[in-house]
Amino acid sequence: MTEKTRLRLDRALTKAGFGTRKEVRALIKSKRVTVNDEIVTDHGFIITDPAATRVEVDGMQITLRQHTHIMLNKPSGYLIANKDSRYPVVLDLIPEELRSLQFTSAGRLDRDATGLIFLTTDGKLAHRLMSPKYQIKKTYYVVFLGNPITAGDEEKFRSGLVLEDKTICLPAEIEILSDQEILLTITEGKYHQVKRMMQAVGREVINLQRRSIGDLQLDLELAEGEYRYLSQDELATLYKDVNLDINTEYL
Repeated sequence: MTEKTRLRLDRALTKAGFGTRKEVRALIKSKRVTVNDEIVTDHGFIITDPAATRVEVDGMQITLRQHTHIMLNKPSGYLIANKDSRYPVVLDLIPEELRSLQFTSAGRLDRDATGLIFLTTDGKLAHRLMSPKYQIKKTYYVVFLGNPITAGDEEKFRSGLVLEDKTICLPAEIEILSDQEILLTITEGKYHQVKRMMQAVGREVINLQRRSIGDLQLDLELAEGEYRYLSQDELATLYKDVNLDINTEYL
């Protein structure tokens, strides 16, 4: 059984998106927050059993989170970084009150690539999702220039493609969608890997979109630049995939 986790009330509200630490402390002081139907004005109040505690703000129940986990549909032109002097970054796409959280991205995408970004404050989860040790599949929709993919090309991917600099890639899977479109599934994340793999078989990538990380699928209802919190079922599956224990009532 996973042991209970203690949580400060102000941190709980910050993780739920109610503002910066200063803002949520003012919210608590204004008597707008209740814990198990009792008004609490102490921002340092400790919730000893989050999974069994009801917290409301202005009468609306909030979801308590040990960590914050976000799915984001990345547009082209954004960097996976906390900040950059030249280009916008994906954190610009989420509310300001969430940017102060220590997010880690489970895998990177090139600036011109689009699709699924998984941001989490659980660094151990992110690390395991990115580690080849856990064989977490990442699937990409690829549009390319050049001749259609041949059976010989498919065999090279399945056997472990050798890149131009002699780097050997782990076996990958290809699903052919059309003469110029494929789904490519890999279990690692080397620098510019998808583009370099396609270059190794004489094709040029012109459109790259990540569709999935493990069982986590890009929500097609999210427009580019939009985000949402992950569901309890999505998170439970991700933790299970990388052999991490978690209280499924308090993710």
